[in-house]
Order: sequence, then C-alpha cells, then structure tokens
Amino acid sequence: MCFICLLLMCGGVVWLASGPEGGVRLSNDMEEYADEYLAENDILNNSESLIAYYDVTIMLDGTEAAILTDERVIYHKNGRSTSIPLEDIVDIRHRQDPLIGDIIEIDSRSGLPMKIEISLFNRGETFLNALSNAWDNARHDAREEELEEAREEVQL
Repeated sequence: MCFICLLLMCGGVVWLASGPEGGVRLSNDMEEYADEYLAENDILNNSESLIAYYDVTIMLDGTEAAILTDERVIYHKNGRSTSIPLEDIVDIRHRQDPLIGDIIEIDSRSGLPMKIEISLFNRGETFLNALSNAWDNARHDAREEELEEAREEVQL
C-alpha cells in the first residue's frame, strides 16, 4: 500500500513538472500556451509589445492573467480585459502580504484603480519592476512630446 502511495506521489510530481512553469514571465521567457491564448483571444493590440505576463490560474490556462505591454497594463479575467494606458497611471503602490504575496495597486487619471495580486514565490517583484520601468518610460515619452510641442509653438 505504501509503495502505491509513493508511486502516485512520484507520478504527480512528474506530471506537474512536465507542464508549463508558472510565475511572472518576461517577454523573452514566455510559455507557448500563454502566447497562443493572447493571440487567440485578441488581448493585445497590433502595436503593442509584451513586457511581462502573470497567469493567476493554477492550471495555467490563461483565463485570468496580469499582462504588461509597452502601452498599457491589462487584467484579463472571465473573457474580459480591463486596462489602463501607461500614460494614464498616476500612482503605483506595492505591499507584501505574508499570506497572499505581492499586491500591486495602480491608480489612473480616470479614477478607476486596478489591483494585481501575485502569489508568494511567483516573482511578483519582477512584474513590479517591469511595470515601474514601463511607467517611467511612458512619462519620459510624454514629457518629450510636450517639449517638442512647446518648441513648435515658439517657432510659430
């Protein structure tokens, strides 16, 4: 009896290890199932480049995920996507909960917030760092555009 239990446990470990790996993934480290899900469900715009991805589901089926592109942060759940353009973010807060993991809260100009929870040991800080860098880049690009517009007005 003990041998059968041990065999079942080993088989379970092998089965779990053979599937896709969870946790936060960066664009150079994406699992094939995630790329396919994003494409089949038209979640990204043609102009967007994926930066980071976190599949919330235990089965890693893509049906609930936090997605970061060079244009926006997206939360996809139940076939519906909610997004905030990076240039509309006004604040990003982060806290670590000992039971949940990383909790990232994003405030937008529209007043609609977004919360992303990344389970313990799933590299939540990687998603936070990528989000912070993408937001910094979007703010820098917006300032550059404002300066260019101001220069054009002065020349007129």
